[in-house]
Amino acid sequence: MLKYFLCQLIHFVAFWVPIRFAYWLGERTADVHCLLGGKSRRIIEDNLRQVLGEEIDQKEIERKARKALQNFGKYVVDFSRFRQISKKNLEKFITVEGMENLKEAFFSGRGVIGLTAHLGNWELGGATLALLGYPVNAVALPHAQAPVNRLFVKQRTKKGVKVIPFGAAAKKCYQALRRGEIVALLGDWDISSQGIEVPFFRKLTTIAKGPATFALKTGCYILPGFTIRQRDNRFKLFFEKPFVAERTGDKETDLKTVSQKVAKVLEKYISGYPDQWFLFHRMWPEENK
Repeated sequence: MLKYFLCQLIHFVAFWVPIRFAYWLGERTADVHCLLGGKSRRIIEDNLRQVLGEEIDQKEIERKARKALQNFGKYVVDFSRFRQISKKNLEKFITVEGMENLKEAFFSGRGVIGLTAHLGNWELGGATLALLGYPVNAVALPHAQAPVNRLFVKQRTKKGVKVIPFGAAAKKCYQALRRGEIVALLGDWDISSQGIEVPFFRKLTTIAKGPATFALKTGCYILPGFTIRQRDNRFKLFFEKPFVAERTGDKETDLKTVSQKVAKVLEKYISGYPDQWFLFHRMWPEENK
């Protein structure tokens, strides 16, 4: 129960203290973590080294990793303060760019895969869609400890996001897509280690094959969307042009083709905002150290 009470304490402090002080606490906690040289910091550095290229020196990698952890600290604060966000005050926190792309995908009636990544504030992106009246289902990896997991699920569902637990997600995802709803998937982490191998930042690795698989089987749209922190700590939700998976009859080739398109759009946003990529998992297995 220690983790549960720690999470409750974080939520309580982050919610009740002034936002600037809460962000400051989040950043300083990240700084302490960097000084202690934790495993998560080393993983962030390894991932960023591949994203930024071998020509980037170690000091710059360390600076970017520190900034990423500071941004993650702020992300935790924002998640803890979800209660403050409503449909009436939503514009205070976030603006949407590419609304026409969202409408094109959703009103097609085909169902929509909302493709995103562990980038910026994906939780706020889902909450924004729900508050705007769109039916959103988010696939989430359950926390190992049930009380902590309930706390996380509560934070998401109170804004109207329906949570689908990873591990038993396929059936519920198909049902939601057939209802014409949005299913939000994080495409950058191959959680099951059964993903599809594609070139990603100049090196082969596996990414989640869920977006391509669902799109090929249902004919739904894939709608890339990324919620990025701005300099003033407000957010902007970017929607890219949606696309439909083309089927040639060769399932393996089609799966790889669609997955490569997914990888390309992930690369675009991760390379644009590398210090907002919070993937605490080595993206390239051979980099395991």
